Amino acid sequence: MPRIVYYGFPTGRIQGGMKMILRHVETLRDLGFDAVFATTPEAVMPEWLDHRAPVHRAFPVLRGDILVIPEDASNALGQAMRRDPSRTVVFTQNQYIFSAFAVEALAAFAETPRFMAVGRILAGVVGRAFPTAEVELVPCFADERLFGPASERTPAIAYVPKKRALEPKVISAYFKRLYPRHAGRPWREVADLREPEVAGVLAASEIYLSLSRFESVGMATLEAMASGCVCAGFTGIGGREYATAANGFWVPEDDCEAAVDALARAADLVLTGGPPLARYREAAQATARQWSYARFREALEETWMRLAPEVRIKDGPLD
Repeated sequence: MPRIVYYGFPTGRIQGGMKMILRHVETLRDLGFDAVFATTPEAVMPEWLDHRAPVHRAFPVLRGDILVIPEDASNALGQAMRRDPSRTVVFTQNQYIFSAFAVEALAAFAETPRFMAVGRILAGVVGRAFPTAEVELVPCFADERLFGPASERTPAIAYVPKKRALEPKVISAYFKRLYPRHAGRPWREVADLREPEVAGVLAASEIYLSLSRFESVGMATLEAMASGCVCAGFTGIGGREYATAANGFWVPEDDCEAAVDALARAADLVLTGGPPLARYREAAQATARQWSYARFREALEETWMRLAPEVRIKDGPLD
């Protein structure tokens, strides 16, 4: 009986891509598909994330197994393609990483594998690079089972500095100087926290400074939207897929001065309150609902029922 084998090479660091790989595996098993996660003996599994995916090290590949390989694993991609391109799926979660690591590795082969992308902008990049390839769209998600608004909020401005270390320092200093009426707002750095702790910080914060950069989608910002934060800042390019004037205060990439002004408009909206704030929050949360776990689960099931219905052992959880 063939299996769906998702590969990954975690280092223990917080990685959104690793989170999505593990969520794929556990959701497929909930749906009755024989899916597993395979890695190396040296890999360090993440402790910041709770998951139910079975983890196998030094995993033997059996005839008929479908291998799902992350885009940044060039060596593993080459091995999978030499084994059987028709049983290889490249899991793409970022167009920049895809371009840097996967394009050249896959160009060495006459055949093209199937691709799975987490967003439409990313899928378009993959399709341009490999016009004859089939690109499946299984969107990533802001997990509504975890991220949602709290009944009480603090005036805090939350931010994730992982991809922009300098910008929050610049924006914070300039913001306090130019807009002293908001200088008393505390700033909450979201770093090195377990996922439930991240959800708690976002749920209790009024504002989220989006520091997205080189994104396929920008899940942290969508999680902030789902949590009811008023968002301002950068889209990271991939966030253009959902960013509108109704759901955030968005500025051109790297323009910190514009980000300061946008953040002030967000803070003013929070102070004003009333119907304008309610309309904004509804638009932001409606956007987040378009990127829900429920929609992800539906797309994942539909995709694998087309690709490999024989891997579904039963209708219902395997574990």
